[in-house]
Amino acid sequence: MTETPEPKRYFPRPRIGHLTLNLLVTVYVMGVLNVGVWSRLLDLFPDRPWNVALFLVAFSGLTFLTLELLGPWRLQKPVAAVLILLAASAAYFERTYGVLVDRELVRSVFETTPTEAQHLITPAAVGWICLTGILPAALVFWPRVTRVGIWHQLWRWPLAVALSVVVVLSALFVDYAAASSTLRAHRDIAGAYQPGATLAALVRFGKEQFTSGERIVLPVGTDAVPGPHLEETSAPVLLVFFVGETLRAQNFGIDGYDRDTTPGLRDREVINLPDVQSCGTATAVSLPCMFSPLTQAEYSRDGFLGRENLLDVVARAGFDVRWSDNNTGDQHVAARFGWARVDETLDSAACETECTDEVFLPLIEQTAATITRNTVLVLHMIGNHGPAYSLRYPRERAQFTPDCQTSQFADCSREEIVNAYDNAVLETDYVLSQAIDILQASDRVTPALFFVSDHGESLGEGGLYLHAAPMFMAPEEQTHVPMLMWLDARFSAAMNLDDACLRDVAQEPASHDMVFSSILGLLDIQTEARDPHFDLAATCRPEEHA
Repeated sequence: MTETPEPKRYFPRPRIGHLTLNLLVTVYVMGVLNVGVWSRLLDLFPDRPWNVALFLVAFSGLTFLTLELLGPWRLQKPVAAVLILLAASAAYFERTYGVLVDRELVRSVFETTPTEAQHLITPAAVGWICLTGILPAALVFWPRVTRVGIWHQLWRWPLAVALSVVVVLSALFVDYAAASSTLRAHRDIAGAYQPGATLAALVRFGKEQFTSGERIVLPVGTDAVPGPHLEETSAPVLLVFFVGETLRAQNFGIDGYDRDTTPGLRDREVINLPDVQSCGTATAVSLPCMFSPLTQAEYSRDGFLGRENLLDVVARAGFDVRWSDNNTGDQHVAARFGWARVDETLDSAACETECTDEVFLPLIEQTAATITRNTVLVLHMIGNHGPAYSLRYPRERAQFTPDCQTSQFADCSREEIVNAYDNAVLETDYVLSQAIDILQASDRVTPALFFVSDHGESLGEGGLYLHAAPMFMAPEEQTHVPMLMWLDARFSAAMNLDDACLRDVAQEPASHDMVFSSILGLLDIQTEARDPHFDLAATCRPEEHA
């Protein structure tokens, strides 16, 4: 009987050792997916290749350590594949937008909406991640790995981990002064290292989520009561509080931009604050921070979740609190009040693709026509959320052309990107202006409007795009934001506010720290929780400061 020959294998699977596979993965990750680290180090040490080499050894050792620590025995291939995918994804967003991964960016990813996320999944992103992430991750499973027995593994695994630690520490301690000062002064180097930065951010986010379950919420402003001016208003007070999204002061016309992107607001003589700093560079930080009684220096996620905020104090003073959202939700600010997402039932014309912020206008009109008690209406805008700026405004109101019509910035010039961004600023100006007109026309309420952006946006300056840069390295474009208020004459008279005084106060440097106490001050809510140092209205009631 003749033996049947084995089928010929065109792609025979090689057999390699466990350490060899980890070395190959380390070389790939460090050589292809950490270009951001090497470019920063070469810029920092242009004439000192020795220091660059030491960091190369340290980061390579750290990558090998991660593979060994998390992927013993048969966990090796799945762990290596996951790490490659994480590193490839992070490398794409750093290479394309200059974005570094930290805990707040991870939070933004987990709390984003499918609609928002789809704008980042461009053909370029899919192509890059497939080529540099999915394909190499799949190749990890191709070779056969020689596995040792379980008893051998019990001493080999800790030994490999220990030796990896020795390599990392040795590389750093050869020139410890240079290594420590570099990592301390240039934290973006460690922030660019993949997959380490992403793993660290995931761990910090997971730890925070684990410890922020059921908690006791400390009361704030339990003594809050309407002040004498609020009590004497003849018509219910309606404060429309617009929380803007991704709008930077540099492109806001009344803040000195060379383009008139705010013609409506300029005509309506709003009280503008030109020098305002945000609490963070991402909605997940800035939004809760501005509503919190904590300052930026004091703010933490746990601190915010563990105490009441502005809405609780306002409600305690007898206001009806409502939150309507055209973005990623209330970020737990309205946790004790509930919130509603806008949809086409409010205005189908404003929601032909995604709803623009024009969808809020019928809601404001309806609220002004129906409320019977003092009300704060919070409207969380989609604003200038990128990268799909062109979806934030209707085509017929686009004034700056040609404008980028895609979320894939590589297909647009910087001028087209800025044009699209500025058209979205014009849309915010239109919505705020129309809201003012609606409020002014109502004879049923005592109206006022407050607007502040949560954070800014990078539009190519220094190679950065979008936002969410860690605060230690965030450029001014991501932290300098617009803030303004419009007070109807009836509101100013009822609350005894001096508009000229408020305009003078508005010229001073300000920040998100001012929001909590200033809203309470404008509404004449008396409470020990209101800090006069952060209250824009504190010195602008004539008889109280005669």
